[in-house]
Amino acid sequence: MDLLIQRACCLLIGYAFGCQQFAYILGKLVKGIDIRNYGSGNAGTTNVIRVMGKRWGYLTLFLDIVKAVGAVLVAASIYGYSEKYLLWWAGIGVILGHNYPFYMQFRGGKGVAATIGILLAADPRVVAFCLIPSVLILYLSKYMSLASLTYMVLQLTFTAIFYYDQAHGIEIILLSLIMAVSGFYRHRANIQRLLEGKESKMGQKVKVAADYMNRKGKAVPDDEIYRSVIKKQKQE
Repeated sequence: MDLLIQRACCLLIGYAFGCQQFAYILGKLVKGIDIRNYGSGNAGTTNVIRVMGKRWGYLTLFLDIVKAVGAVLVAASIYGYSEKYLLWWAGIGVILGHNYPFYMQFRGGKGVAATIGILLAADPRVVAFCLIPSVLILYLSKYMSLASLTYMVLQLTFTAIFYYDQAHGIEIILLSLIMAVSGFYRHRANIQRLLEGKESKMGQKVKVAADYMNRKGKAVPDDEIYRSVIKKQKQE
């Protein structure tokens, strides 16, 4: 029973931190908008960049990472840093809070930045092995979604490598699997567009979504953004 209570407490700690949805908060404070009504409609770093600019997008990324680090460190201060499985439970809470914040009708982000922060605090080795290939893929392909999905696969892979023979290792690996599955689920529309060759690259999408925001002031379906990109390219 005590172990169940500990896991539940870490989950709640993580959820409380995760609910600090900075894409939404900055949108309200800086522009007076609900970020989910602009660009792609997602409350995350990439959409903040396309709607509000790089400065606010990078600040969102930083704050989302920091909140995840904070949740893990609070759990570690209560139960000990060596209790890695409890740190992962706090991480699951962060992702749930980030993706499904109660005060936003459970419509949040996709949890990639949060996952980076969780692992940065819980085990920096995993982040070190995951970030470099993911950033390289982003640089070469310009697909943020592809880089994010790569990171999710790698975090599961290296967590399994580091923890398969450790105490509570299977539990930690299963929690990392939940993180990966959650990431893929939240990116399901991006995956479909990647398979169809319709996913927009970073530079393209920012410009067109910003144009739509200025004209319509509302969320634009990604397929509509894609069609506008193609039309602009043909005109140019």
